[in-house]
Formats: sequence, structure tokens, C-alpha cells
Amino acid sequence: MKDEDLLIGFTEEEKEALREIRQLAEACDIAEAVQKVSETFQDERRIAPVLKIGIMTPAVENGMPLEEVCEGVVEAIVKMKDAQQRRRFEMALQEHPELVAKLVEGLKRAVRAVAGIWADHPDFEGKGVREWRRKLWNSKKEP
Repeated sequence: MKDEDLLIGFTEEEKEALREIRQLAEACDIAEAVQKVSETFQDERRIAPVLKIGIMTPAVENGMPLEEVCEGVVEAIVKMKDAQQRRRFEMALQEHPELVAKLVEGLKRAVRAVAGIWADHPDFEGKGVREWRRKLWNSKKEP
């Protein structure tokens, strides 16, 4: 299933909100992106695709480790003050296990590809992929 297929039935307003959510995710502001999803998308059927297309994929493509993206999404959902909002996210993820599984597998492939490309990098030698990616990510955060 392509990302475009997931957008079938989205209104122009929802697509515009998705672009804003992607920008937040690309800037690694996961909590704000999740909040924007919560404010914009009331239908559980829309939340899971938006998490995939709007938050997970752009953040990982921008270099943020998958583990940190997942932790950020979960943390933002847990910190929601409105129990109904949290429940919508829980229902969305429960109703779309195949989407969640495809998302995780696709992102794992992307991470493996990046790790393979950089495997000959001198900083990578003798280190695990996660340790190396975390070091790389932390170096991007430093001023």
C-alpha cells in the first residue's frame, strides 16, 4: 500500500494539516506533531495513516532514530490530558495492526539500508548500529 492510497478520502484541509504535521516531524517536534494530529483528526480511521505518513516516516527520513520517534509518539499520547483523545489513538492503532506492522517493517528496512550505506564509515567500526546512529543523531543536535 502506497502512501497516496492512504490519503484517499482526505479533504484538502486534512491534507494541508498533514503537510504541517510533516513539517513538525521533520523538525523533530514529535510531541507537537502528535498534538496537531489529535486536534485535526477526530476519526480513528485517519489517525493511523497520519501517524505513518505525517510523523514516523518524515522523522526517520530526517535522521531521527526509529526508537526515539516511537518513544516520542507514545510519550505524547500518554501525556494527553483528555482521556477521549488518548482512547482515539489507542483505537486507531488497534484497528490498523496491519498498517502498524507494515510501518515498522518499512522503517526497519530503511534503517538497515542507511546502516549498510554507512557501514564503512570510520566511526561505525566495531559498534552496533543503534549506538552508531545515536552518536550520529546526537552530533546533529549539538550546536
